[in-house]
Amino acid sequence: MSIASRFGLIVALTLLVVMSAAGYLLLDKSRQALTQAGQQTLSDVAALNAAEAAAKQETVDAILAESKEGRMGLDEAIERLANLPAETYEDQGLSALHGDTGFHHILYTKGPAAGEDGYLLFDGETATVLAPRALDGGQSDSLFGLILVVTAVIVVVGAGVVFVVSSQVTKPIEQLVGDVRTISLGNLQHRTRVRGGGEVHHLARQIDKMAAALEGAQDDAIELEKREREREVAQRVRESLLPQDKPEISGYTIGDFHVDAAEPGGDFHDYIEYDGKLALLVCEVSGRGVPGALVGATARAYLRSELARGDDIELALQRVNRELAGDVSRGMYVTLMCVVLDPVENTATMACAGHKLPLIRFEASSGQVRLLQPDGIALGFDHGPIFDSRLELLRVPLEPGDRLVLANTGPVLVPNEEGVELGEKGLYRVISRNAPGAPDEAAEGILTALETRISGEEFPADVSLIILGRGV
Repeated sequence: MSIASRFGLIVALTLLVVMSAAGYLLLDKSRQALTQAGQQTLSDVAALNAAEAAAKQETVDAILAESKEGRMGLDEAIERLANLPAETYEDQGLSALHGDTGFHHILYTKGPAAGEDGYLLFDGETATVLAPRALDGGQSDSLFGLILVVTAVIVVVGAGVVFVVSSQVTKPIEQLVGDVRTISLGNLQHRTRVRGGGEVHHLARQIDKMAAALEGAQDDAIELEKREREREVAQRVRESLLPQDKPEISGYTIGDFHVDAAEPGGDFHDYIEYDGKLALLVCEVSGRGVPGALVGATARAYLRSELARGDDIELALQRVNRELAGDVSRGMYVTLMCVVLDPVENTATMACAGHKLPLIRFEASSGQVRLLQPDGIALGFDHGPIFDSRLELLRVPLEPGDRLVLANTGPVLVPNEEGVELGEKGLYRVISRNAPGAPDEAAEGILTALETRISGEEFPADVSLIILGRGV
């Protein structure tokens, strides 16, 4: 049942109840008024009837006087008396009281009014018979019918008017209900079709705002879900980039750690063993998320493939650069810090491809930290000529107790509670305090210092670090 129909039905029933009550009260008051008017009329007629009765008695007295005086015969007198109007009635009980005058309801049994209702009026102890008539003049039934017809007409007309008006009022509301239903089914681009002013227009605008807000929330949810999926993919790719085990080299130990940022990227560290040598890599990728992770995975695959061939380090990196430059999009690149350990000669050959953080060497003999950074530009940044001409190799001897630290720029960016970054000098101090210990312990100490500085919050960038130490 529509809103207009329900509204019209409720108003019609309300009108029916109200008009019925009003008609009943009107009929009752009208009857009382007619009855009072009738009683007043009866009183007036009673006075007239009393005069008529007196005149009738005078006629009887005149007939009897003429008979006594001999001017009229007895038979003629009796006949004239018999022809006088006569009325008889049956008392039907008390009908009403009006002041000191009592009315008895009577039924005429003889005379012109035989079979009709009448009233017997008592004035003190004197009773006067009145002409038969109802006190209200017989208008009560007519008045009841009139009230009934008027009530029916008002109810019908009022219900019709209400239905027409309510249809005009509820039509916009029904349209809004349809609009809300369409929006609730998922069509958040739908907007209301109601036009006009007033509260309905205001409600329509609020519904449009709600739909726009829901659409924005849906877009945000879709974007969030997309980012979560990208994060999961990037995380899986990231996990595949990290080495599963640390290699074991006679006379050397290795400590390392990697911590992902809130949005993981493609930064990684890795170990490649070939011909009795060990290549240690720390790489940093320019992109974040899935793109960065994919570029990192691609660079790792090329590096492992080329370095494992055992060719000259310089030639291997040049080939990796050409392959990577042809695969990655413009603006994407990978920086590299590479150290190739020769455990027989106790030397490390290092190459840098645009890596911002230098190789950090801790000399056990002096207890000092030395920074080493040969020249070179990032992998994938140039297709060959510039990279090949800039690439430089550096050979570093390793004494007992020496440590080599390779790291990306993640540790440098770790802030304290005031938002101040650790910086390169701060990182060198942390490494200097922890480097004399075993590489595993030193790596754990550096990580603890970084976590303490950031107070349990997530790192702003991936943190990747390797410590290579020669035994004493």
